[in-house]
Amino acid sequence: MRPYSIDGAMAEALNHLNLISCHFRVHGQHHVANEIGKLSIIIVNKFSEGVEHLSPEQYVLAPEQDSVTQESASTQLSSHIDNQKPNGSAYLCDTEKENNGYVDGTRKMPEGRHLHTGSWAQVAGSISNGHSHEVQCMSPMSLVLGSVSKPSQSSDDGTEGRESGNAGVTLPASVSPDIPDAKAGVIRVYGKITRDFIQYITTRIHEGPLQDIRVETNGRTKVTFQHAAQALAFLNSNQDMERMLGYGRLGEGYRVELAEIIDWNEDLRRMNQPIRERRRLSFARKRLFAEGMSPDKWKQDIRALAGPGNIDFLWVFNSGNATAVFTSTVVARRVLEVFEDWKNGRNVYSGVSVTYSSDPCEKELVLVRETNRPGMARNFIKRTLR
Repeated sequence: MRPYSIDGAMAEALNHLNLISCHFRVHGQHHVANEIGKLSIIIVNKFSEGVEHLSPEQYVLAPEQDSVTQESASTQLSSHIDNQKPNGSAYLCDTEKENNGYVDGTRKMPEGRHLHTGSWAQVAGSISNGHSHEVQCMSPMSLVLGSVSKPSQSSDDGTEGRESGNAGVTLPASVSPDIPDAKAGVIRVYGKITRDFIQYITTRIHEGPLQDIRVETNGRTKVTFQHAAQALAFLNSNQDMERMLGYGRLGEGYRVELAEIIDWNEDLRRMNQPIRERRRLSFARKRLFAEGMSPDKWKQDIRALAGPGNIDFLWVFNSGNATAVFTSTVVARRVLEVFEDWKNGRNVYSGVSVTYSSDPCEKELVLVRETNRPGMARNFIKRTLR
């Protein structure tokens, strides 16, 4: 029976693609299975772009027959989602040595079918150079539900900063995933630590939001993705680029590896709705930078609150809007909490709105700044981070 929500339909489509790729792999056609996995990533990315422009009411698909009422459609949607919810959204998968492919188990589907535990994310995240390794991957339904989240309502408008690319959107409450079973992915970057190295890394990541970027030693940096599938997608893309060009996404002299797949802790759970914490904060108020308040003063205060080495970048759009991106959602939370106190007092930040906004690693951020220079289109200077 047709699922009555667009996200349910996508989950079902991914399940079918997974069955097909597993079938090819069982019969020795590993290249075909890998290509299907890569195409699945493209499908999900385009799905995320399209769903961004749908309202919650538009999630419901038209019924197969005109006689189906809205009430029955809602019942079907609820029933479908209950059946689709995974008991555990991550499965452990092993890659055999050389070209033997994955060792797949089975899990029972609502319709009584049996599906290999290896999801399309396993195919997409597989390493085709023949080295044996072990990773945890999320099921198709978990990936569809877990990899999309809605931008803050207070995100910058078109005159302040335009966000494009693979944006995420929230799903209706009735189809929210079971968060405790979600997984995060941790990668490590090995290579020379240069000035503005955090920004050097983050401008080259666009797979999804990051919870933390931390320089562990001189030559080793830890990057935590909210979703394991997105860490695997970055790793796979990096390896593809290495095979084609001789160097990866971060350029020559840098090596990237999957460090671990971890359960969500409280900080990672807070990145989901309704809180939707991010590394990035947006500051807005009419004439924010006026009457004794300057961009330099704002930057100085942000640096003092965040602490040394905890800022990705700071940007002032115009006299009433600015944004700050930190190395961790924990740092962003700390800064936001202080500003929540300040905005209620009699000071230069009285009445300022401070909210979480989309991570530039999940949604491309084109930064623009007002200028008085004549002859420029809309009097803007543009700085593209990616």
